[in-house]
Amino acid sequence: MTEDASTAAPHPGTPDVTQGTMVRVESTKFDGSPHYSYTARLLDQTGSLLRLWVEQGEPYVSYRGQGIMREGFTALFFTDRWYNLFHNLHPMGRRGYLTYANVGTPARLDGDTVRWVDLDVDIVRTIEAIHVDDEDEFAQHSASMAYPPDLVQRVLDTRDELVRLAQSDAFPFDRAAHLPRL
Repeated sequence: MTEDASTAAPHPGTPDVTQGTMVRVESTKFDGSPHYSYTARLLDQTGSLLRLWVEQGEPYVSYRGQGIMREGFTALFFTDRWYNLFHNLHPMGRRGYLTYANVGTPARLDGDTVRWVDLDVDIVRTIEAIHVDDEDEFAQHSASMAYPPDLVQRVLDTRDELVRLAQSDAFPFDRAAHLPRL
C-alpha cells in the first residue's frame, strides 16, 4: 500500500521554473512498449518527491505519435509511491482538466532520465468533478500483458487511495501549492 497524506513528503513550496536541471521523462507500459517521452526541468527533489516543470509547447513522442504539450504543468513523481501527478497551469480541454494522476510504478531517476511504468488507471480532477479513467484499458492490459495478481491488487488499492486524496484536496492534490507564480 502507498503512503497516505499523514506520511506525505515535506511540502517543497512554490516552484521556481527558471532553475533546475533538464531531464528526460520516459514511460513504458508493463510489457516494455513505449508510452511517453519528453523533456522536463527537474526543479527539486525532497525526500521521495521529484518535482518537474514541463513547458507548454514541449514536444513529446507517445504511443499515439508525436505532438506538443498544450499546457505547461508541474509533474510530481515519487520514488516510493505507485502514482504520479500532473498539475496543469491552467484548466485544459473542454472538461477543464486541473490534475491528472497516473497509477504507475514508483519513478526511478536514472542519471538524467526519470523512468516509470504506466499501469493504465488514471484519476482526473476537472473543474467540476473527479473521474476514474481507463479502467477498461486496465482490464484489457492486465489480461493481455499478464499482470500478476498482486500488481492488480496494488493498482486497485492505489486507485482508491488517489480518489480519497483527490476528494480531500490533500497532498499531493493541493494543486495551487505546486504551480509556479509566473
